[in-house]
Amino acid sequence: MACRVILADDHPVVLMGISLALARNGFATVVGEARSPDDLLALLETTPCDAVITDFSMPAPGQDGLAMLERIRRRFPRLPVMVITTLANPALFREIIAAGVLGVVGKSGDVREIPKALSQVVAHHLYLGSSVKELLDAPAGTPRGTSGTLADLSPRELTILRLFAAGKSVTEIARETGRGLSTVSQQKTNAMRKLGLDTDAEIFEYIERLRL
Repeated sequence: MACRVILADDHPVVLMGISLALARNGFATVVGEARSPDDLLALLETTPCDAVITDFSMPAPGQDGLAMLERIRRRFPRLPVMVITTLANPALFREIIAAGVLGVVGKSGDVREIPKALSQVVAHHLYLGSSVKELLDAPAGTPRGTSGTLADLSPRELTILRLFAAGKSVTEIARETGRGLSTVSQQKTNAMRKLGLDTDAEIFEYIERLRL
């Protein structure tokens, strides 16, 4: 019996591409498509399925990203979920996996891996697409023994990243928080090291995508 899959993405071309990839493989049957987080949650309530393949970022309507994944996990705790995404941020990948997602696949070069990934996900095995695995395996500052996620940050480190992502300079943050310039700079560095972030652009994306 073919695996019943619900797809969610706000781009019709992406939905069609995934459907074609699954059809060629013959392993799965698409039983529903959604183009927003709210549509996806509503579809899950009415349509039985064996797995979900969803985009991480669907602008509207409804909460996308981690908020959407957490809603799915609360309502359907045993449902295998695979995320397809254009993200290239290792810290965000770790947050997605920590949210209970069993598959993370890049939209650009990994789409051909979706049938193989789905077979692993429905068996409740973790599958990382080639581009995702490459980023997570790359040398980073994440110290051994930590998860590399938001849970590793101290409240002060998280505050620093939020203010920095809001456009404030290290000098402005030091003035606003009443901390020394060197302290703020070190806390920003520590937070980036814990999350495995290498650039300021990755900080902006991380904070924005998590809605922090």
